[in-house]
Amino acid sequence: MGAGGTPQLRAPRGRTGAGGADHAPFYCAAFLFGVFYFGSQAPNSTFYAADPEATGYGFGLSALSISLVLLPGAVGSVIGSLGTAAVAKRIGYRPTLMVAFGLVALTFLQFALLHDEIWQMAAGSAFTGLGIGLALGAMPTVIVEASDPSRSGITAALYNNIKTVGGAVAGGVFASLLGAFLVESTGEPGEGGYEALWLVASAAALIALAATVFSRRREG
Repeated sequence: MGAGGTPQLRAPRGRTGAGGADHAPFYCAAFLFGVFYFGSQAPNSTFYAADPEATGYGFGLSALSISLVLLPGAVGSVIGSLGTAAVAKRIGYRPTLMVAFGLVALTFLQFALLHDEIWQMAAGSAFTGLGIGLALGAMPTVIVEASDPSRSGITAALYNNIKTVGGAVAGGVFASLLGAFLVESTGEPGEGGYEALWLVASAAALIALAATVFSRRREG
C-alpha cells in the first residue's frame, strides 16, 4: 500500500520486457553473432578462390570446388541445429549457447593459424558450422525465455533485426579490413588481411560468449 492507502503495483521479478537493460547482453551477443555468421562467408570463399602462385595463399578453386569445401560447414550447421534440443536437454539452453560461441571462437582462431591445407579449412568449417547451428537453435530460445511472455514476439523480432544489422556492419568492416592489407602488385588483399579478419571474428565470438555469461549472472 502506498501513502494514503493507495495500492501500488509492483513489476514481477525475473523476466522483463523486450527492450530492458537486462536484455542488453543478449542483444550484444546477437549483434556479434551476426558479425561472424554473415560477415565471414564471402571472405572465406574469396580465400579459397585466390591463386596461390599470384597471392601466396589460397587454393585457386573453382566455384564448384569451393561449394564442396564449404559443404562440411553446411552439414555441421544442420547437425548443430537439429541437435540443439538434445544438448540443451542435458545442459540447458544458455550453456549450449556458451559452448556454441566457444566452439566458433576456437575454429576462427584455427583458421587464422592453420590455413595452408584444404583439409584444415574444411575441418575448421565443419566445426564452425556445428557451433553456428547450435547458436542458431539455442539463441532465440534463450532470449525469448528471458523476456515477458506477452512480449516474446517483439523480443524475437528484435533479435533477428539486430543479428542482421551485425551482418551488415561486418560486411563493411571486413571489406575495409581486407582493403587495408591490399597488395599493389597483385591488386588482391594480402594473407595478413584474412588472418586479421579471422581473428576479429574469433574475438566477436569470445565477446558474445562473455555477454552470455554476464546475462546469466544478472538473471541469477
